[in-house]
Amino acid sequence: TVKIYAKAGQGGKLFGSVTAKEIAEEIGKQFGVEVDKRKVVLSDDIKAYGTFRFDVKFYNGITATMSVVVCEQG
Repeated sequence: TVKIYAKAGQGGKLFGSVTAKEIAEEIGKQFGVEVDKRKVVLSDDIKAYGTFRFDVKFYNGITATMSVVVCEQG
C-alpha cells in the first residue's frame, strides 16, 4: 500500500487529482523501487480521500495490483 498526502477543499474533494506520476514517485520513496509513470495504470481518476486500487505493469504478463491511500495533508 502506498500512502499519499493531499490537500482538499470543501466536501473532501481534492485540488486536482492524484496522478500516476505522483504514485510512481511515492513507490520510489517508500519502497526504493523505480517505477516508470507509464507503467502505473489507474482505473479511475483519484479526486477524493480514501483507498484506491491500481496496477503496475512491470513486464509483459507481469502485473502487480496495489493500493494507494490518499490522506489529508496537515
